[in-house]
Amino acid sequence: MSASAKKEGQAALQALDDALAAKPKKDGHAFSEMTEHLCRMRDMLIGEHREKARDDNALERLNAIISTALAGHFPLGNIPWPEIEQARSGLEKLVAEV
Repeated sequence: MSASAKKEGQAALQALDDALAAKPKKDGHAFSEMTEHLCRMRDMLIGEHREKARDDNALERLNAIISTALAGHFPLGNIPWPEIEQARSGLEKLVAEV
């Protein structure tokens, strides 16, 4: 993963930590910020895959994290905090693999 992708991942982790610390009843700014960073990170990983610089499953893992983040950003009911916390662990592992 490029240094830029790692930086986006770290910024997403910070925003996610902010959301977890506040645990708002409704979506807050932290979810928007986190989603923006995760999507930029995904775009960078897509570029790396296209250039054949990667052949691992990082993109699939990141897509799963984005799906969970969106479940918190646009919940159908209560925000799924346990799943959000699990996604945070997955993102932390992904960023550390750089």
